[in-house]
Amino acid sequence: MNAPQRSDTAPEVDTAPELDTAPELERPLILEGFSVRADGKVLLQNAAAEMPGGKITVIVGGSGAGKSVLLRILSGLIPRRGEVITWEGEIGRGQGQPLGRVGIVFQQFALFDEWSPTANVQFAIDHRRRRSVPPDQTAESWLRELRVPTDVPVAALSGGQKQRLAIARTLAADPDLVLYDEPTSGLDAASGRQVAQRIRRTQTAHRRTSVVVTHDYETLLPIADCVYLLDSDRKALIRLPEQQWSEIAERMKPVRREEAEDVVANPAAKDDPAATLSGPSPARRPRWVSGRGAGRAVQDFFAVTGTAVTATLRLPLDLLPRWPRLRWGGRFLLHYLRLVCGPSAWVYLIIAGMIVGFTTTYFTFKFLPYALYTKPLLLEDLLMAIGFALYRVLVPILATTLVAARCGAAVAADVGVKKYGSQIEALQTLGIRPRVYLLTPILLAFIVGTPLLQWLAYQAARVVSLLSFIATHPDVGPHFWALHFESELVGDGWFFRGTGWLLLKVVASGVGVAAIAYYRGGRPKQSASDVSHAITSTVLWATLYVLVVHFVIAFYEF
Repeated sequence: MNAPQRSDTAPEVDTAPELDTAPELERPLILEGFSVRADGKVLLQNAAAEMPGGKITVIVGGSGAGKSVLLRILSGLIPRRGEVITWEGEIGRGQGQPLGRVGIVFQQFALFDEWSPTANVQFAIDHRRRRSVPPDQTAESWLRELRVPTDVPVAALSGGQKQRLAIARTLAADPDLVLYDEPTSGLDAASGRQVAQRIRRTQTAHRRTSVVVTHDYETLLPIADCVYLLDSDRKALIRLPEQQWSEIAERMKPVRREEAEDVVANPAAKDDPAATLSGPSPARRPRWVSGRGAGRAVQDFFAVTGTAVTATLRLPLDLLPRWPRLRWGGRFLLHYLRLVCGPSAWVYLIIAGMIVGFTTTYFTFKFLPYALYTKPLLLEDLLMAIGFALYRVLVPILATTLVAARCGAAVAADVGVKKYGSQIEALQTLGIRPRVYLLTPILLAFIVGTPLLQWLAYQAARVVSLLSFIATHPDVGPHFWALHFESELVGDGWFFRGTGWLLLKVVASGVGVAAIAYYRGGRPKQSASDVSHAITSTVLWATLYVLVVHFVIAFYEF
């Protein structure tokens, strides 16, 4: 085949800013002594590469060769000594210069669907590389330049519009290096060419060093200034001169079957061993089938246990709102407050309170033994017992259990989707620790929301208890109910007796559910079924945790 002709004459961008001619942007990206292992398999061995600064480098390779792994290492998303992937070597910009801020345009776009397109870009601007320097462009100008509509929700944008929005957000963070992960994946030929030309126009306008990993070489070679082949046989990055680009089809081989046996049904994982190897997959052979299963299982158990203990000890620190930008911390907090204690949760808990208030009051008197003789003697005591039980025991257990099921599932789904859709990794590329903008708002939302929902459930139970008593005892009336229902709870201060114990149970339950939902949702996700599994496991462990909290505290409370 003939080598594709590189396009250097793409149409100019309508509203491009002045070119950034900072010398550091012209320095090459250098890899030296670079080795990568994924689950014991060697992807690269002592590789070296020099990618020109301020230009577009395209890295091609067969399926499973490790292109996406390489991209994620460059973006800082994979540590040197990860659980599954380890790497060695040096990555820099030459002359002892560090890599600098790296932006990545994810294959799945990694946009925040709950925000507008303008908010997505503004978030990147507010967390850009040089915050002390005024931004070159506003969010609106970035969207205008990349031709992204501002009046359409992110979820309603087309695939091409989402990709342009992802590019705008990445550039708005002022990165030194821009990475593109399979930018034409899933697109038809015409759309792929448009994306390629958009990458060329963007690079021409902003002079950022750009690295594109792809297996769609026919579409992206025309915009390349430099091409590297990730050779799975030689475990090396080989720079191809332009006259050899026509040989890529023959030289680009997939990894051998014995090396790729773990790369299974998940399509996103075929070019990313990190996705496949970071967690269990339904199509993979369980580790206990192999000879090393028992030892690995024990090792995994202690690793998970140690992580859980560390996370528990960190919770007091995670409660502190150490947000880089108060505005965005508040926005995340409002988002999770809506998830935890929004109107639908109110309805859910109020109905539950109404049910428990009716059943405890109506059936207590309905099935009272020898009611004709005992009711006149026990009526006041029964009302006191019902009020005490609803306030101190029944409603707290019911409310926190339902919060664990309903709100825990909602938060686990939200975090799980963010993990599966790479939004959490997008936060990391902006220099943000995900716990800061996710775990802290989630914890605060549960600390506020759980007592509120419990209070609503109790008020609903109280009102329905009154109505049930009036319906069954019309001769006594509501005044008698009001006189005795909460008489056992009234103390000397502003609050009912036992309110401290009640808050301890409710808040401890809420904090635990928040942590479980965050960590279960934030585990590696290979598919939508993994998100579903995270929701199910959150409901199971969160409800079990809540019951244990009530059981343990009851020993000291009573």
